[in-house]
Amino acid sequence: MIVVCPSCQARYKFDEAKLGDRARARTKCAKCGGNIDIENPQAGAGTLPPTATPMAAPVASRGEGSGAFRIDAGEPTAARPRPALEDPGGTLTGRDLHRAGLIELPKDKRFSLAVIQGAATGQIYAINKTRTSIGRTGQDVNLDDPEASRQHALLDVLGETAILRDLDSTNGTFMDLERIQQQVLSNQMEFRIGSHVLMFIVTDVE
Repeated sequence: MIVVCPSCQARYKFDEAKLGDRARARTKCAKCGGNIDIENPQAGAGTLPPTATPMAAPVASRGEGSGAFRIDAGEPTAARPRPALEDPGGTLTGRDLHRAGLIELPKDKRFSLAVIQGAATGQIYAINKTRTSIGRTGQDVNLDDPEASRQHALLDVLGETAILRDLDSTNGTFMDLERIQQQVLSNQMEFRIGSHVLMFIVTDVE
């Protein structure tokens, strides 16, 4: 289905199947920031549960704000459980393993992060270690973005698996409409930090 922003008339494609049996959802227009109410044509009247986060793909081009959505979830972020980044009960934490070089990147793969939206568009960051920090300053990947926290997120590559973790950032890390705490990434998956959208890229080493 196509949803239209009532304020600026921007149009977006929305998969109503993501709503399930929920009657409606609300999101914000990536272009003007206005509220967009999405009605489920397959469901009766009802309210959207606070934790529901429907997924949408913008019809507009990247220049018009692709990936710049926020979901009006209705529940304080602090109420959501946050996964522990390290194992406090172990002799060696995950951070220790990364620092000691006991975890290595696969020899047959090359990993990188490409900025596809935001002030740093076109910048490509090579991932040359198993743990890469992302943030506003002093990190492996620095984003000159006022909405990015100084230490915003971590990208861990463990064998064939890449995991993106938000570090309790102020403005969050998003994939489509959903604010995430932890997400397994595969090739060409995109995520947003502030006004920047980054693509995770995996290539084979010949």
